[in-house]
Amino acid sequence: MQDGSEALRAVAVAMVDRFPVFDVILKKRGRKWRWCLCTTEGKAVMLGSEASRAAARYEANKALFLLLLTAPYRSQLSARLDQEACVRR
Repeated sequence: MQDGSEALRAVAVAMVDRFPVFDVILKKRGRKWRWCLCTTEGKAVMLGSEASRAAARYEANKALFLLLLTAPYRSQLSARLDQEACVRR
C-alpha cells in the first residue's frame, strides 16, 4: 500500500508522460530582463524581454497561461465533459 506522498509522486510521473511540462526562466542581461518559456528538454517555446523583473515575470506567466489555454487536450477534455453531461440528462 502506498502512502500519500508516494501516490502523489506516482500521479505526477504519470502526468509528465501525458501532458507537456514547461519552465519559466528569467535572466538579467545588461539593463533588461529576458524571459524564456521552455520545455523540460530546454527548447525555447516563447521568448521576450522587459525593462523590469516584475514585468518580465508577468509576461512570461502570461505567455504560459496563453499557451496552456490553447493546448489541444483542453478541447478534448471539454468535448468529453459535454458528452458526459448529455448522457446524464
